[in-house]
Amino acid sequence: MLRALMIATVLVATPALADDKSAVSPDGHWRAWIKTDRPPTASDDGQDSLWLTDVRTGASRLLFRGKASQKPERNLVTFDSPRWSLDGGFVYIDADVWATSSAVHQINVRTGAERYVVDGGLAGVIRNGPYRGYLLVNQHRYWPKGGSYNPVSLYRPDGKKILMIPGSDKDDGDPSMTDWLKAKGWTAS
Repeated sequence: MLRALMIATVLVATPALADDKSAVSPDGHWRAWIKTDRPPTASDDGQDSLWLTDVRTGASRLLFRGKASQKPERNLVTFDSPRWSLDGGFVYIDADVWATSSAVHQINVRTGAERYVVDGGLAGVIRNGPYRGYLLVNQHRYWPKGGSYNPVSLYRPDGKKILMIPGSDKDDGDPSMTDWLKAKGWTAS
């Protein structure tokens, strides 16, 4: 009876999620997923949490619970787009912090420790080639004479910018990023 109850609880706690709310680890063992603990309202930003589920057993554990801060780069109340590091030791998330941009944070899978990486939305983690493990980050920027654009830049996992993807300052970033990766024979997820 107790085992049946535990399985039912796991099934309820780990619903099918949209692609921007879950990701499977590189080894296929874990699924990182985002749970809405408290939905946003007119007077409250809500709260999310990041969970890990063992794909084989269905057992889940809380990895990281959202937390509020007055500093935008430290505000991790709500987030999405979990992506795994190449070695499966970290999950990257996009925290909803600015009106036009999010912030990329790295969560340690073993300890649940969080680290701010860079402002922007995580477009992917490069899986092969000389930049494997580096982050593709879409950032909202403003032209000096008015208007805005959304280039994609390549960042090391420690937050150091390497380069802007050529042409991504001329479109919304994604087409240039896709073309750049394809031309190099690289993949990102």
